[in-house]
Amino acid sequence: MALPDGLYDLLLTEGLARSLTDLDPSRANVSALKGGAAELLADVITRQLSTILDDVSGDEAQKAKRQLELVNDLLVMLRQRLAGSNADGAAAAGEVVDLVAPPLRVLRAVQRDQQFQVSPEIGLGVPWLFTAGKGSPSLLQEILRELASSDQVDILVSFITVSGVRKLQDVLQQITAKGGQQDGQAPPKTRLRILTTTYTGATEARALDELARLPGCEVRVSLDGRRTRLHAKAWLFQRKTGFGSAYVGSANLSGAALTGGLEWTVKLTQRAQEALFARAVAHFETLWADSEFQRYDPDNVEHRQALAAALGRESFGGEPSSTISFFDLQPKTYQLEMLEQLTTERAHGRTRNLLVAATGMGKTVVAAFDYRNTCRIEGGRPRLLFVAHREEILRQAMRTYREVLRDPEYGDLLTGSHQPERWDHLFATIDSVTSRNLVATVGADHWHTIVVDECHRLAADRFDAFAKAVRPSVLLGLTATPERSDGQPIAPYFDSRPDGSPAVELRLWHALDLQLLAPFEYYACDDATDFSEVPWDRPGEREAVDNLVTGNDVRAKLVINEWRRLASNARQSRAIVFCVSVAHAEFMTEWLNRAGLPAACVVGTTATEERRRAPQRLLSGELCALVTVDLYNEGIDLPMVDTLLLLRPTQSPVLFQQQIGRGLRLAPGKESCLVLDFVGQHRAEFRFDRLLSSLTGLSRRELVDGVENGFGSLPPGCHIHLQRQTREQVLQGLRSLTSQNWRRLKTELQT
Repeated sequence: MALPDGLYDLLLTEGLARSLTDLDPSRANVSALKGGAAELLADVITRQLSTILDDVSGDEAQKAKRQLELVNDLLVMLRQRLAGSNADGAAAAGEVVDLVAPPLRVLRAVQRDQQFQVSPEIGLGVPWLFTAGKGSPSLLQEILRELASSDQVDILVSFITVSGVRKLQDVLQQITAKGGQQDGQAPPKTRLRILTTTYTGATEARALDELARLPGCEVRVSLDGRRTRLHAKAWLFQRKTGFGSAYVGSANLSGAALTGGLEWTVKLTQRAQEALFARAVAHFETLWADSEFQRYDPDNVEHRQALAAALGRESFGGEPSSTISFFDLQPKTYQLEMLEQLTTERAHGRTRNLLVAATGMGKTVVAAFDYRNTCRIEGGRPRLLFVAHREEILRQAMRTYREVLRDPEYGDLLTGSHQPERWDHLFATIDSVTSRNLVATVGADHWHTIVVDECHRLAADRFDAFAKAVRPSVLLGLTATPERSDGQPIAPYFDSRPDGSPAVELRLWHALDLQLLAPFEYYACDDATDFSEVPWDRPGEREAVDNLVTGNDVRAKLVINEWRRLASNARQSRAIVFCVSVAHAEFMTEWLNRAGLPAACVVGTTATEERRRAPQRLLSGELCALVTVDLYNEGIDLPMVDTLLLLRPTQSPVLFQQQIGRGLRLAPGKESCLVLDFVGQHRAEFRFDRLLSSLTGLSRRELVDGVENGFGSLPPGCHIHLQRQTREQVLQGLRSLTSQNWRRLKTELQT
């Protein structure tokens, strides 16, 4: 076979020499080998032996037996050759040539005084490239397993943030915990050394404090950003067994880097790439000895002051701009696809369409551009009715239509406090439409286009009567959550596609996969409150929950402590706190303000002007939390929100997804959304699977694997952590559901 032109580094084999016979000798660069023979010869043996072993025939058992015999035959021959070379050869051959013991078995671990650790999914001898793609294991989960099973860990990163440390917190505390001995305390199981910098001011002092206070952990920092431009990111995991690993690439110790989708990280192993591994270890030691990196002690005032000064110098400074553009005047690429799909549906005669898209995907924007397309087709502005259940939703929708149509005067409001002069381009609450008997007054076909926002509420009596009464040329329903907690389907109100699906569908997990939303960090916090007697999904649910949480000082204190522990800086958060009742919201608002976390209680009875000002107060930093009941569940755009506190337990995936959706809108300077869910204690029948599936799109069996082994297949940047008691409770519930009897399966299918 002709060899292509190019560079090579191959030992000349007989076959390769034959390939060169037809080539002018002056056109092939062949030279004598000078050093490095062992590596190249080993490469020849490895490649040819792998091919030979792969070609062995037979079933799995026969194949393995024949492969073992071939390898041992080769080793016996080597032993005999070595033994015959000199007088002491027999002893030397016995030491160098070690036959494989039949049958084939693999030693995975030796741990005399503790339980076996879980090995990394990739193993300890195979290199890998992490890209956060669907076929790649989770970088975070692999690092957690490497940490838990190493004797020494050396970390070299440009910056460190709290969001990164908290993802490793449980394992770091476990591996650095000191053990008891008769003569005092044993040293930590793992030695931890960390090198970082203050470059760009991205490192967070609190993150360094938490690391430096771990037993056996030493942190060194370069404080001179003008001199140090450290871009190297390396994680070195050393083991006494000789099976070390090194992760080299673009992963800093931050939440985005450990779970994000734009990071490439190469894993190399001590076993397979011994020279590279040794080089990485040696270079770390060189940096560790460099006086540029200074030891950091969080309890040393001088160290803290020097760090603060360095971070201040390097920081680009200031809060992100408070001017946020809620809507663009041109649809984004994915919105164009939605518009094309709606056009296709109508071309097939389906004019009553349902658009299902995750919170933050701009459903109202799509509706406005769809109407603009209709205006172009019809040659004017056909009559429009936009229906929702809250005035705030209508105001935002009207603003969107005005921006898209470039007409600041377009549309009129119809609410309890606004009476329009005309009925042609109307943004109305369903209560106002019903109380004025508007459809009967102006006619069922008065409006060419009717848009119903949050249309999963259609099955309620007023929406049901309205949807059945109107006869527009175009009906468009908008929702992020078409599933209803009352089990009433909304599909009959719309024309389904031939496969039964909605006209347009872009679910939460798909949007996160496409990085169209801010990633979430979901922490299910252990909560001792006993909700086992709550009648879920039945009358009295809200009252029963309210009785357990309102006035519960222990739970309120837990909420504040966990928020402070898991957030970079709770005071600088922009949070929404979801409560079960007005009394509960007022109770939590009082607790937060007493704790130095300024919060405002915003509920349905709050004065209109105060409700309008609340989001701006949150954005400006005057407040760090808005405490509410149902008010911000849906339809309101608050991109600045970066923290959610879920204080109202629920079995409703609709409510659960709506609340989490409040924090997933993209905004300048927003890395992710921290979600703290205070779960409580529930009876075995509590449906955790519905909640977690609505968040991840995973099946029950996939959820069981995720809870047991970590959620390694989440969208880029997303993270789920269940604290110990919650994890056990969720796992027990999931396992019982995956082994249901026939009667329970029938009931669930009917539901």
